[in-house]
Amino acid sequence: MKISTKGRVAATTAFLTIALVAGMIWWANDEVGDANERRRETTDLARGLTELRLVTFEYMLHRHERPREQERRVHERLERLIADSPLAGDAQIEALGTLRRRNQEAHRLFLELAATPSVEGTSAKQAEAIRRFEAQVSSRLLILQQESLADAFFLTDFSTERINAAQQRVVLVIIAGLSLNALIAGAATWFIRRDVLSPIARLQQATREVASGDLDYQLHNDSDDEIGETARNFDAMTHSLRTSFRQIERSNQELAALNQEIEAFSYSVSHDLRAPLRSMDGFSLALLEDYGDKLDAEAKDSLQRVRAASQRMGRLIDELLGLSRVTRTELKRGPVNLSEVAREIAESLGHQSPQRHVEWRIEEGMTVHADKSLMQIALQNLLENAWKFTGKTEQAVIRIGMRVVDGAKACFVADNGVGFDMTYADRLFGAFQRLHHENEFSGTGIGLATVQRIIRRHEGKVWVEALPGQGATFFFSLKEPVP
Repeated sequence: MKISTKGRVAATTAFLTIALVAGMIWWANDEVGDANERRRETTDLARGLTELRLVTFEYMLHRHERPREQERRVHERLERLIADSPLAGDAQIEALGTLRRRNQEAHRLFLELAATPSVEGTSAKQAEAIRRFEAQVSSRLLILQQESLADAFFLTDFSTERINAAQQRVVLVIIAGLSLNALIAGAATWFIRRDVLSPIARLQQATREVASGDLDYQLHNDSDDEIGETARNFDAMTHSLRTSFRQIERSNQELAALNQEIEAFSYSVSHDLRAPLRSMDGFSLALLEDYGDKLDAEAKDSLQRVRAASQRMGRLIDELLGLSRVTRTELKRGPVNLSEVAREIAESLGHQSPQRHVEWRIEEGMTVHADKSLMQIALQNLLENAWKFTGKTEQAVIRIGMRVVDGAKACFVADNGVGFDMTYADRLFGAFQRLHHENEFSGTGIGLATVQRIIRRHEGKVWVEALPGQGATFFFSLKEPVP
């Protein structure tokens, strides 16, 4: 069963339980209200009987007409209360019937007492008889009223007991509801621990094991819920990772073998190709020096072309070897002051071509966290490019600085040289790619490819902005160190 389905079942169960407990509490509370209503009615009966007793005493003492009228109204009210009483139960119904008979008998006796003639104007014997009759009727009347009052108190006590019983039921219902809720909460906690928390803990343990390098760790969770599906996906992921790492390992082995072949090739290029090139250049120079007076102009031009081609090929080999070394060199990161590096390169270029007048604008305090030797190579290539492509500019200006681009620090090298069309900018950083003919500006087309590889090794990026005839600006940004 899915966790979402289990959640819906648990929520429905909790809702139904709460509804059931609320219904039971409502029923018990209704019982308490009904018992209070019955107690009020029995209290009204007891109050009416007490009032009737007081009216009887008043009539016995004063023999006025007002108590007789009050007795009649009280009697009628008691009759209505007794007739409308909804009491249930054999004992209560019997007590209510007895109370009705006694009340009627007491009313009859009161009427007899009220109909007793006055003793005034009668003989002593008749007066004594009248007094004895009144005493007997009064005594019987008071006894009946006392017994009726006792019955009313019995009904009141019964109503009180019913209230207490109803209140006890309310308490029991609340305790039962709380117990049931506690039981449901305990069951829900157990299910959550078994079906959610424990599988999540195993999943966390699995992630820690995989993070530590144990790709053979398996969860083996066969449950049908979301966590089981996640566990199966996790096992499939570790299987894919194992397969991928095996492929990567094989690729690394193949790459290591290829690097060894490249090393061997580089050694061969460095030693086996340079020697013939030096021989070609040397013998061509010897022919020009020793037999130059015997060669015509066309032969001399051919030898000069051989020398230039061999020298260019030697430079190309050096550039390729330099590009290869840049790719394989181990990075040694640290603070690098680009302002000082740029100033040293600018002085070196000025010494190489003292006849040129170039305005250098180097921003102070440019510092990056990088490999110093590689950054020297990258900046050397960028500044040599700027120096070269401002060669035909009368007032050449080369600027080196730093600015914030897209929230990150970026260094730039800008010149006011010949520039180029940005349509071909995507070709600029490829090896042997040139946007100007060699007759205009010399070069091998390796320098910017070297710059790009150095910046990528620092997890950065390099880009350019240029316009024909208005110069070019090369930007590069490096990955900032984690504080």
